[in-house]
Amino acid sequence: MSKFLKIAHRGYSQILPENTIPAFLKAVESGADMIEFDVHLSRDGRTVVIHDNDVDRTSDGSGFVKDMTLQELKELDFNFLKIPYPGKISIPTLEEVIDAVPAHIILNIELKNCPHKYEGIEEEVIAILKRKNSFNRVIISSFDHFALEKVKKTSPKIKTGMLYEGGWIFFRDEVRHLDVYSIHPAIDTIDVQQLQWARSQGLQVYPWVAKNIKDILFLKKYNIADGVMVNNLELFNKLKE
Repeated sequence: MSKFLKIAHRGYSQILPENTIPAFLKAVESGADMIEFDVHLSRDGRTVVIHDNDVDRTSDGSGFVKDMTLQELKELDFNFLKIPYPGKISIPTLEEVIDAVPAHIILNIELKNCPHKYEGIEEEVIAILKRKNSFNRVIISSFDHFALEKVKKTSPKIKTGMLYEGGWIFFRDEVRHLDVYSIHPAIDTIDVQQLQWARSQGLQVYPWVAKNIKDILFLKKYNIADGVMVNNLELFNKLKE
């Protein structure tokens, strides 16, 4: 049986500010096999790692990411949890994450493309991965399935992941059309038969986000996942091998 992957959702976001280098490094230290994080484009076209469209919730600033330059974003402190930390915590670029996280860790890069549409975000991410020689360690995921199509057309060898939540009537058709490597369903709207079919087709299944042991045990009981995203990596330590 293949290894059940420990996936850190936005890094070790239970105890450190999400989508920051400290959260990513803590996830690595705590045994994560994969780190999931989100990317947007700044006003000057830089790929920055943040979940929200704006910086209001996670920093000491205010405004939309798309309206700020990288330099302006770097001036903000993203220590929104107010944890004891020497100095401020900066927003990372995709390049900085690739450089900081050890090469054996899989990077699950979610393209944020709604409600703000970032023209060229797919090409920019692919260009960075090419410069960093990192194609073999990433999955590019998105709720924007048109963005996934664009990624596959631009670089067919890159692994892509289909993010979704809720019911999906034409699930099999969509999976086949997108030619994805993995599917990433919301854990509270899982359809067991759909995931069993997906795994029978050789797809990887990485649900989000398990918040307790029961969620993980459910996935294991029905053998419908290859790993699961969590905010709290301590959950995995409570599982009986």
